[in-house]
Amino acid sequence: NDKFFDEVTMFESSGTSLVAGSTIDMEILRDLFGYVAEAAAVLDVDHDLRARVLQARERLAPLQVGKNGDLQEWLEDWGQREKSHRHISHLYGLFPGHRISTLKTPAFAEASRRVLEQRGLEGNGWASAWKAASWARLENSAEALQNIVYALTHYTTESLLSICSRKPQVDGAFGMTAAIAEMLLQSHEEALAFLPALPAAWPSGEVRGLRARGGFEVSLRWSEGRIERAEIASTLGRMCRIRTTLPVTVRSAGVAVRVNRKAADLVEFATVPGVRYVVSPGR
Repeated sequence: NDKFFDEVTMFESSGTSLVAGSTIDMEILRDLFGYVAEAAAVLDVDHDLRARVLQARERLAPLQVGKNGDLQEWLEDWGQREKSHRHISHLYGLFPGHRISTLKTPAFAEASRRVLEQRGLEGNGWASAWKAASWARLENSAEALQNIVYALTHYTTESLLSICSRKPQVDGAFGMTAAIAEMLLQSHEEALAFLPALPAAWPSGEVRGLRARGGFEVSLRWSEGRIERAEIASTLGRMCRIRTTLPVTVRSAGVAVRVNRKAADLVEFATVPGVRYVVSPGR
């Protein structure tokens, strides 16, 4: 309508332009269409809609690596327009999305790393949290911790609220807890990964009640940088998969549970709703 076009004209006259195919838009739409299709399949409804959204998803612009080796932020390879910036919007597919990973898409993971290095530490509370979580997804514990420390010393009040443009803001506080949780437990690749980005500064510790995809509640204890014990409560009774190359034993109420080695770095065991399982390294 006329009001919309008037607003677009004002937006463009301010020195900013609208673009098609920005990476974050493509990744959000790709997730949205995928979730709609998955829900339709599970519920056995909206078959025509499911077909249409899957067809639309195939037409979305793909992820691209630019000439400098970084993940492109735009459809065209415009490179980095500033020395650094608080926004890392095009890394949505790395975090909170799960299309980019060191395991399945190493080239895009490396391109994401280049972006994070270029964007640096400066920004504000929520930006530090997003960068820390992204570094955790890349399993780089040192960089993740560096962003946390920077946020605590530059963008955090005594009440632990974060700061954005000199104003208290809760986004960074919530985001930082998510980033720390991501350093200790990940479940975005259909398997649990214990301590995937544990910093050397946290050699021993314990965390309780982390929630993981698949309907699992996880508590962990570690020492000397290695997992000692994990307790997993199953709420949905799904197959529990753990990403590890080490042998593990699983017990429930003191009784051994059968564990299958599905791959060199993956084990799994069946669960029952409402039952707790203790996972320990070794046979």
